[in-house]
Amino acid sequence: MSTPRTAVTDVALVPPELCEAIRAAKRVGLAGHVTPDADCIGTLGALWLALPELGIQAFVAMPEGSVARKLQYLVKQAGLEFASTEQLAECDLVVVLDTAKQRRANIDGKLDALPGVPVLNIDHHATNVGFGQWNWIDGGASSTAELIYLLLRALGCQITPTIATLLYAGIHGDTQGFSLSNTTPRSLAVAHELAEAGARIVELCERLNRSRSRSEFDLLKVIYANTCVSDDGQLAWSTASYDEIHGAGCCAEDIDDQVEVPRSVEGSRVVILFSEGHQGKVRMNFRGERGVSVLELAKQFDGGGHHASAGAILDGPIAEIVERVLPAARAFVAALPPEEEE
Repeated sequence: MSTPRTAVTDVALVPPELCEAIRAAKRVGLAGHVTPDADCIGTLGALWLALPELGIQAFVAMPEGSVARKLQYLVKQAGLEFASTEQLAECDLVVVLDTAKQRRANIDGKLDALPGVPVLNIDHHATNVGFGQWNWIDGGASSTAELIYLLLRALGCQITPTIATLLYAGIHGDTQGFSLSNTTPRSLAVAHELAEAGARIVELCERLNRSRSRSEFDLLKVIYANTCVSDDGQLAWSTASYDEIHGAGCCAEDIDDQVEVPRSVEGSRVVILFSEGHQGKVRMNFRGERGVSVLELAKQFDGGGHHASAGAILDGPIAEIVERVLPAARAFVAALPPEEEE
C-alpha cells in the first residue's frame, strides 16, 4: 500500500531546496531532540525507512537510554539501528528533526561533534532559531510528522503502512489524539491520508495510550498525590523528585505526558509539571489551556517550545526550583485577561 490517490495535501509547501539537498546526498544522518517523543521517533523512523528508496544510506543518532519504555514500540516498528557519532561525522548531510535549539540535539557531543557536515533543520517549534544551512520551520504545523509526510511525498517516496503508522504516531502524540488547539484541517487531512495508506491506528493507540507498566502506573500515583491548585483555580502544578521517579522504577526518559494529570484539573489555565529525572536537574513542562500561551513564561527560564506547550530546564534542588518558578507563574496568571463567561 502506498500514498493514497485521494491525497489533497499540498506538497508545494515543501521548500524545493530541501529536496535538492537530500537528493544530492549519499549518506544522511538523522537526529532528533533529547528525551524523544512520538513525533521525534516517528519522523526519524519514517525517514530511515524512506531514504533508501532514493539510494541514500541513512544513519540514526540515538544515544543509549534515550527512549522511554512505551516508545520502544516505535523504534521496533521502524527497525531502527543506531549509528555512532563517528558514522554521523562521515555523512554528506545531517537532518535534525523536531529540535528547536542546537543544544537539544540528541547526539553525543551535539552538532559540534559533526564538523563540516551541513545541517538541514525541519521543525514545527515556534522558537526554532534556524540553526541549519537549510531550515524549514512551520510553527503552524501540528507536528514535525505532518511536515515529513509532505516532504516524503515531494520526494516521491512510497508511504508504506509502517511509515504511515510512524507518522500517524507523531501527529497523534503532539495533538493529544486530535484534542489540542494545534489540530488543524491540514493535520486532519494528513492523518486521513495516513489512515488510507495503512496506518495501524488501533494497535498504535493501544500501545501509546493504554499500555502502562507497573512502574509507570506507580509514577502516576506520585503525580496525582503531588498535584496542587492555586486558590483561584487557574494554576495547577505537580512535582516528581529524583527519588520519587526512581523509587517508582522509572527514569528521566519516562517523564513527559504525566503533565496531563494536573492539566486535567477543571478551570486550570496554566499547568506545570516539575520533574527531576536527573539529580539536580529539573525539567518543567508548561501547558496553556483555552488559548493561553505559556511560551513567554517558559522563556523567562531560558525555555522554549510552542505557545500552548513549552518547556525549560533549571539546575538545582527541585524544592528550590519550585519556590523560584511558582511566583513567576502566579504573576503570569494574574496578568491574563479574564475569561469570558459562557
